[in-house]
Amino acid sequence: MPLRLISLIMIMMIMTGQWMSLAHAGDSSTLPCMMRPDHFQIRLPRAGFTWLDGEKGIGGCNDVPAKSWIRNSTGSLRLFVYPNGPAGSGRYWTVTIGVAPHSKPIRGVCLTTSTVGWRTLQRYKRTPLAWVDDLDKDGNAELMLWSSFPLRENASLAEYGLMAWVYRVDSEDSLAIDWDLSRKMARRIAEAYRAPLDSPTSHPGPLRTEAAIALERFVDERCTVEKPGG
Repeated sequence: MPLRLISLIMIMMIMTGQWMSLAHAGDSSTLPCMMRPDHFQIRLPRAGFTWLDGEKGIGGCNDVPAKSWIRNSTGSLRLFVYPNGPAGSGRYWTVTIGVAPHSKPIRGVCLTTSTVGWRTLQRYKRTPLAWVDDLDKDGNAELMLWSSFPLRENASLAEYGLMAWVYRVDSEDSLAIDWDLSRKMARRIAEAYRAPLDSPTSHPGPLRTEAAIALERFVDERCTVEKPGG
């Protein structure tokens, strides 16, 4: 093979390698998503009610009056949720969760979350925010945990977006995050952020646009969701 042809092939290989490196470096899926769930899995205690993962929130984690539960069926079990809030400038909620085969759970967990991102969303087709729903219409209810994420470093309370993480009941002992349904919810919320607040011709505004973009990156898997504490 002529030396000139060999040199040309080597140059092309080097250029191809550099292009692939640049393409990989520009792949936004390697960047962390702006939002992340506080829990990938929710495990219930053997008995009684307790704070999840040693978390301490507003008030105690006690039995909920029977009439206060939001309840829905999920297979042979029933999902019970009691969202108590919002409270304070951070719109904090204490959410009690139970799973049981009967009319009232005898064990469960409490956790806290914030919906301060509502300040930027302001309008959503389903209000008040739903915490339990059958999102995929398969006859089994899912838990929706609403939470907020900062739109920039050192964000003020007015610079947060809103997200809803969806959990499916695995068993009487645990719930696990459902990534497909979480992306479905993120798409719905992103559409709400894209909609103008004042009139059909008005712009949604920079913060609402930033929130929509962040949610759409998660929907399209163009970012990586970091594990809690990671």
